[in-house]
Amino acid sequence: MDLFQPIENRGSLSKHVENELTRAIRKGQYRPLQKLPTENELCSIFNVSRTVVREAIKGLNAKGIVEVKKGSGAYVSEMSIKNASETLNMFFKLSSDKDLLLSTIDSRAMIEPMIAARSAVVRTEDHLVQLNENIEKMKQCPLENKKEEAELDNQFHRVLLDCVDNPVLHLLVDPIFNLMPKFKLGVFAKSIRGNLEEEKKEMMHYHQLITDAIVSQDAQRAENFMREHLRITRENYMKTIKK
Repeated sequence: MDLFQPIENRGSLSKHVENELTRAIRKGQYRPLQKLPTENELCSIFNVSRTVVREAIKGLNAKGIVEVKKGSGAYVSEMSIKNASETLNMFFKLSSDKDLLLSTIDSRAMIEPMIAARSAVVRTEDHLVQLNENIEKMKQCPLENKKEEAELDNQFHRVLLDCVDNPVLHLLVDPIFNLMPKFKLGVFAKSIRGNLEEEKKEMMHYHQLITDAIVSQDAQRAENFMREHLRITRENYMKTIKK
C-alpha cells in the first residue's frame, strides 16, 4: 500500500504535501517524536521542489503538528492537551470576526450552565473562598478600569471551570476564556447604555446569584442563573454590533 496519494491537481503543491503528511501522521504512520523523511526524500516522494517541501513543513509547524529542529529535521510533535490548547488559543487570538465572537458566546451558553451545575456539586471550600474573593475584588475595582474588570470577570468563570477539574473540558473552554478579556474590552469598553455603574451592577448581581447557588450546592439554580447571565451577555453584544 502506498504511503502517500499521488498529486493529481498541481494547483497547490505545498498544501497537498502538507495534507498528505498530516494524513500519514493521523493514521499513525509517523508517531509522536518520530522524524519525518528528509527534505531530499520528500522531494523525491512527491516529485516536487525543495521550496514546496519547505512550505509544507512550515505549514505543519505553524499548526503545531511537527517541530522543526535546526540542523536535524522535522519531527512529529508530542501531542498533548497543552499543545492542542495553544493552537486553539492562537486561532481565537488572531480572529476578530464578528460571527466568530457571536458563536463563542453561543458556545459558552451551551457549556457554562452545565459547568456551573457541576461546580455546585463538586466545589471545595477553597473554591468558595476564591469565588468570594473574586466578588470582593470586583466590588473594589474602579469603575473606569475596564481592563481589570474584564480580567476579574474572566477569573470568576475560570474558578467554576477549575471546580470541575476535567482536562478535556479545559482544552475546549480555556481558549474561549482566554479570548474573553479582549472581547469584553473591544466590545463593551464603551458603555452600551451609557451607564457603566448599572452594567457592572448587573454583572455582579448574577455572579453573586451563581456563587450563592454553588455555596448551597443547588445545581439547578446555578445552571439557571448562568444561563440567564449569558443570555444577557448575548443581548448586550447584539446591541453593539447593530450600532
